[in-house]
Amino acid sequence: MTAHNANTVVLWEGPSRLDGKPLVALAAGLKSSSTNTKTGGMVQTYIMRSDVDPWSALATGDDVSICGPCKHRPQRTEGVVDRRKRSCYVTVARAPKRIYQAYKNDRYSRCWDAEMFAGRKVRIGAYGDPEMVPASIWASVLSLAAGWTGYTHQWRNRRLGGESLKYCQISADSAADAIAAHENGYGSFRVLADGEEPLDFEERCPASAEMGKVTTCEECMKCDGSGHNIVIDVHGAGKKHLSKRAVAAAQLFTLKRRSA
Repeated sequence: MTAHNANTVVLWEGPSRLDGKPLVALAAGLKSSSTNTKTGGMVQTYIMRSDVDPWSALATGDDVSICGPCKHRPQRTEGVVDRRKRSCYVTVARAPKRIYQAYKNDRYSRCWDAEMFAGRKVRIGAYGDPEMVPASIWASVLSLAAGWTGYTHQWRNRRLGGESLKYCQISADSAADAIAAHENGYGSFRVLADGEEPLDFEERCPASAEMGKVTTCEECMKCDGSGHNIVIDVHGAGKKHLSKRAVAAAQLFTLKRRSA
């Protein structure tokens, strides 16, 4: 019998709320804190296809089950997917792939309760969109937690109902998205293209490089869906692949604001 790794548990297995394909949600960092210098020692949760390893899912397009039509997914050229051309900051070949492999080798227990998260701060969706998992799972995980952060691109999907918005920031793909979130009282998180400036109601992430990394997500906790509108400069391995269309739109929006 394989010994279970107590640092990670399987939170849920079931169909994607978007397309019905099989998913798994896992929580890591229960015993040893995350070494992520930006987020700090938060519990990290991962949402992945349970039948396709995450690196392969990027190539086949099966990551749509966990990410939806996110613009940061791999770019397609004439129907061919290049999984290296993606602006997402998550390095899938590292933690997600390693956790998936251990999951397939039955290294993680499926037994957990809210007490495991008591007093901890939790990052829901270190990879994958929290909206793809039933909200009841997050409600249980976070019921005794000291706080959380989360982000969803699915806020306009009426069929899904935006159940995760009580815990998540809206992932804003444009200034217009951020304005819509703000006007409706939702928190948002937006990646700024090179040369783009925050809107008047937005604030820069204090854990970002451009702000001198004066704190961590674990200490800040503004990205908890409570109404803050946060921005960060484009960064990470996928920076160079941020859509040219998105960059052009951002630069045009900035020019219009300056000339107004």
